[in-house]
Amino acid sequence: MSSSISFMVRRARLIRGETQQEFAKRLGVDQATVSRWERSRGAPTPSKLAEIHKIVARGEPSYNPEYILSSPTIKYVCKLDDFSKPLLLSKGLLETFGVTLDDVLDKPHEFWAEGAQRVNETVQADPRWLRGEIAFFEAIHKANPTRLPGRWWRTIGAPLPENNAMLWEGVIDLRPSQFWVKLTPLEAMDDEA
Repeated sequence: MSSSISFMVRRARLIRGETQQEFAKRLGVDQATVSRWERSRGAPTPSKLAEIHKIVARGEPSYNPEYILSSPTIKYVCKLDDFSKPLLLSKGLLETFGVTLDDVLDKPHEFWAEGAQRVNETVQADPRWLRGEIAFFEAIHKANPTRLPGRWWRTIGAPLPENNAMLWEGVIDLRPSQFWVKLTPLEAMDDEA
């Protein structure tokens, strides 16, 4: 299975703000199947892919804020047109940084990595982003050197245009890497569906 299909599965789940178990139940499959799809270890059937595509194309409601706030993973909801403006931060993100939500809301610049700013600039420079023509972006960038020295973020960002927001989810990686951003347009999803 191509990596863009696996990210489409993940993006659909992110839009819904669901765990793999909840998303699996929605699609009538088991959690292990969703996990395999997200790891490019299998492919959804054409009918399941059509359901996933519908979610990606914004044919379904948006995210669940309570799920994002309580998530033990790193999730960040921000303004669609300025990623440095946080709206929601997950419990996992706050614990990773050892801060409170008020800390981040009062001084977002202290938690905003230079690499994340480069991602913001790269994505915002593409006019398709604000027109709602991008399905998701993938990025690798350096973490904030004060908070997480020597670490890199591997992230995916899914626009939530009906909320003028974007859901960014990431994992920390200790391996040295190099900065990159890839935007996947909705039309590319049509080609694969």
